[in-house]
Amino acid sequence: MPRLNKFDVEALLDDYDRDPIAALSRALAKVLDRPVEPWADLIAAAPLGSERRQALLRLDQATLDDLLRELNEQRSL
Repeated sequence: MPRLNKFDVEALLDDYDRDPIAALSRALAKVLDRPVEPWADLIAAAPLGSERRQALLRLDQATLDDLLRELNEQRSL
């Protein structure tokens, strides 16, 4: 699975407050090695548990923040 580089992580962090879904979508598209797709398609393709997937689709803020933290720290899923 591809990893985010320093530039990707900086862009993710810079854009997250303005548009968290767009920022996370760009990062997920890279780590999943998929073209930019709709949010729901990226979440469906990600190796996530069903509860976490449902929370992300509901745009649960705490779950979005957790995904941001994971991508920032691990640079992958």
